[in-house]
Amino acid sequence: MSGIGRRLRILVLSWNYPTRAAPQRGLWVERMCDAAAMRADVTVLVPTPWVPPWIPFKSVARFRQVPQRDHKGAVDIYFPRVPGSIEYFTHGLDARFAMPSVRALARRLHDMRRFDLIHAHFIYPDGVVASQIGLELGIPVMTSEHAFWTPWLVDLPGIGKQVDRALSGIKLIAPVSKFLDKDVAAYLDGRVETAVLPNVVDDAVFYPAPRTRDPHELLYVGLIRRLKRVDVLVRALAQVRRTIPAMHLKILSANAFRAYGQDRREVREIISTLGLESAVEMVYGSDPPVVAEAMRRCAFVVVSSARETFCSVAAESLACGTPLILTKCGGPEEFVTPADGVMVEADGPEALADGILEAVQRRETFDASGYQTRIIARFGREAWCHQAMTLYERVVGVTQ
Repeated sequence: MSGIGRRLRILVLSWNYPTRAAPQRGLWVERMCDAAAMRADVTVLVPTPWVPPWIPFKSVARFRQVPQRDHKGAVDIYFPRVPGSIEYFTHGLDARFAMPSVRALARRLHDMRRFDLIHAHFIYPDGVVASQIGLELGIPVMTSEHAFWTPWLVDLPGIGKQVDRALSGIKLIAPVSKFLDKDVAAYLDGRVETAVLPNVVDDAVFYPAPRTRDPHELLYVGLIRRLKRVDVLVRALAQVRRTIPAMHLKILSANAFRAYGQDRREVREIISTLGLESAVEMVYGSDPPVVAEAMRRCAFVVVSSARETFCSVAAESLACGTPLILTKCGGPEEFVTPADGVMVEADGPEALADGILEAVQRRETFDASGYQTRIIARFGREAWCHQAMTLYERVVGVTQ
């Protein structure tokens, strides 16, 4: 029960949420909803592209596989059809396009049983749409933030203006780390309160288990895009193999966005140019249990990013008892300690290669026995649910 004497009813609005068309998109939102459902009634609206039946292209037609409604565990999920919203092709118009159908569904569900709070993910388009719906229905709104606001909202003034107008209808903005909070709060300049609400580590999936580790395997998990600097990691691997020829890399990635297709092609070209085809394994579309098992079997998980707002991969690796090799990229520095692995500057391949070699040399000094307990105490489902309920009740209390 919540502090207000009953279970809160939460309406979640998120363009990023796993569907049959994109089963790995927005897993972090799904985990938040599952955790919140332990102490609240959660309904999720996932705006889904409307695709006419006569369009045959698989990249678009796959959205027709998404049902109108689904149910997972204790969470009800609705997939209202909206124009646009296919990757980023109509991004600047997505809030306007989606508003009529999302607003109508939210109103119908609210009339059946009143919601206490709308929790949107990302300020745009999710937060912009949620702000308008919240004002119309008299429901407080908060957003979780997973990405930087600058220079994005400055470089795209059309979206920035929509966000600025929406802020008056939002009671709380919750970045996933202190690192991100600095960026968001600087943009807000006091217009809306902020409070950190981190990502969830699913302790039912990511946990230690006795496995035989491959002492020469590095594991990368995540999208292949420039910001993640997988190209730097591959070049670092080539340098490391001059000293440790057996060292190899496994890449588990979601082939989720066509917009990053060029980035993936560039990485494959680098692998080919460096003659690393036999040393790099690329696997697309791995489910979380497969990722967790790979983390338990590798020597180190590598994070090579330039910037990370939270870095769920780092937290999940530690929850599995696996040490890290990572760049100083912001978010993970709030929970990764020197005992968890090797951290290097986000420079070129040389710095990362040196970090990999240091980690191998120090392999026996990493004590993984306390990794999982520490991470789950901060980011596990129970811990996250407690933090979320505290914020939910604060936001609901603003209007009650």
